[in-house]
Amino acid sequence: MRLIFLCLVLCFTNAQAQLPEQVKSALIAEKISPENVSIFVQRVDESQPILSHQADVSRNPASVMKLLTSYAALDLLGPAYRWKTQFYGLSLPRQGILEGGLWIKGFGDPSFNTGALNEVISELRQQYNLNEICCEIVVDQTAFEKKGFDAAAFDGKPYRAYNAAAEPLMLNQQTIRLQFIPNENAVTVITYPHWKGLVRNINLSLTDAECHDWKNALKIKREAQVLSVQGTYPKSCGNQYIDVHWLNGTEYFANVFASFWEAAGGSWSKKSVFGINAASIPKDAILLNEHLSPTLAEVLREMNKSSNNVIARALYLSLSRGADEKEVASTAKSEVVIKEWLQKKGMIFSELVLENGAGLSRIERINAEHLGALLLNAYQSPVMPELMASLPIYGVDGTLKSKKDKPVNGRAHLKTGSVDHVKALAGYVLDAKGRRYVMVFLANGDNVNAAKSAQQALLAWIDQQK
Repeated sequence: MRLIFLCLVLCFTNAQAQLPEQVKSALIAEKISPENVSIFVQRVDESQPILSHQADVSRNPASVMKLLTSYAALDLLGPAYRWKTQFYGLSLPRQGILEGGLWIKGFGDPSFNTGALNEVISELRQQYNLNEICCEIVVDQTAFEKKGFDAAAFDGKPYRAYNAAAEPLMLNQQTIRLQFIPNENAVTVITYPHWKGLVRNINLSLTDAECHDWKNALKIKREAQVLSVQGTYPKSCGNQYIDVHWLNGTEYFANVFASFWEAAGGSWSKKSVFGINAASIPKDAILLNEHLSPTLAEVLREMNKSSNNVIARALYLSLSRGADEKEVASTAKSEVVIKEWLQKKGMIFSELVLENGAGLSRIERINAEHLGALLLNAYQSPVMPELMASLPIYGVDGTLKSKKDKPVNGRAHLKTGSVDHVKALAGYVLDAKGRRYVMVFLANGDNVNAAKSAQQALLAWIDQQK
């Protein structure tokens, strides 16, 4: 062990001399080789970086890749871009009855939730005096390329919300929320949304253990309408929740719609239960209602501050559709769109590898120098305020809310990124004299997930620039 540590120290002697001493010391303490770390720092009003360490090495950026997707979307789609969700009938309702079923076309809105669904149901009932639907819900999912998606592929946890696919029609990002409320002897579990036909098989033991990785202690499984949750729950966790991926977005949407429709006083004629089908909207269908999402600028805040991968997947796919609603989105097309967009801006990132634009990937790659160049370019663009406002504020909100180390609290807008063997941080930092910097920290390899102190040391070094 002493020999390994000695080799690690010798590696530091060969590292670039300009790596700040406090950053070197933190990396040594964390047993992280400098060869596994890339750093880029440059003032936004200067032409050269003040620090560039291994900045040309291609690395996995994890969720920091969302910065590229965010800037491209703001520039190509515009901050005011909104997604549509459309509701059609084969004819107008007559005497309160809609014949031929309710046809729904999604365009990839990742923000569509039960609140929005209730609004649509209320509008349909009031505008058309609609009371009955005969006899089915038909979902059009053709806006995105139909492609097999394995929710377990990334980490073998298909029921975790971050592993959900982006689909043209999504409700609550295909998740059902489980709220855990412990008392002295048991755990009360509340499910939302809850619908008729949903069967809960909950078997949880309350323990006196410390509240650490409680989510991974749960065994979650779904078969048809039966949702099973087994395992233990530490009493010390208090009230917590987990969002469970339903795995079938079309089925999930139909179940919740049917439940909410009936709760609002609606019914299904000619059938005791509703039907679910998938098909393209007929050309002569009549648009009954169109729901618009919040603006892209608003949705980006949720995506980046909470590092939401499903939103990022949907946004990435939306880039290949742009303003053309007839275009079928695909990840391959979106990759071409982003690379052509970069090229037009004079940014040739030869090492760039894209998979889903979210960073929840084992193969996505970019280097620190190019990510820094992207952030510098974005800072000079008209969409800079929207991009910066979407990022977590150090020590204030989002994924950086718990950071309490001074002096940069409240003065850094940064995107975090972390998967196994990847630790990343990038964005904008204001120093003690009010000067703004772009900073990028990408680490790949052994022990890098412990690089918290090195990141803090880098931020402190930037803050104290002369």
